[in-house]
Amino acid sequence: MNTIIFDGQQEGERILCELHPHPIAKNLAITKGMLLSLNLALVLVIIASIAPSIAGVLIFLGVVLGLVLTLCSLWWNNKVYGQSRAFITDRRIMRVTPVSPFYQTKRSLFWSEALKAKGYAPNFVYRMLGIGTVEVSPRMDEHENVLVPHVAYFEDLANYIDKILFTYKQNASNIADFKPFIPKPRGHRGS
Repeated sequence: MNTIIFDGQQEGERILCELHPHPIAKNLAITKGMLLSLNLALVLVIIASIAPSIAGVLIFLGVVLGLVLTLCSLWWNNKVYGQSRAFITDRRIMRVTPVSPFYQTKRSLFWSEALKAKGYAPNFVYRMLGIGTVEVSPRMDEHENVLVPHVAYFEDLANYIDKILFTYKQNASNIADFKPFIPKPRGHRGS
């Protein structure tokens, strides 16, 4: 029996895989936010050295803004990376992502509407870390792709989704026989 349930799950819909962003992506995002905060504080300190008459105010402002931006970055990245999810089910792929403190987007693409899947790393560093994006393209509107960023085993997931799409197009009832995707290295995915 499947214990994972998501908002909007249909009656009898079976989850084959729940995807979470890779922890390294979260740490990189937090680091970027902290570097941005540090740079802002540093710029204000440099300006303070040029304008000594308001140096105290600028240094205070730099420290306060740096701390506030760091705390906001920590809070926001923990929220986004902690609540972002994608679900591969026997009927569709669904992605849930927070876009503001009070709202999250949900994007769903049913297998009957999907054309293909591909997995790619957005840059060399992510490729070396084994982190990438899975993109599922619809048949009609190319702007309605479902993108699932920052996932491990992205190429294996794209191949898994392609197998689902092939099976769905050949005989949709065979999807019920699909085994869940296990996010482990090849050769270690046994039950």
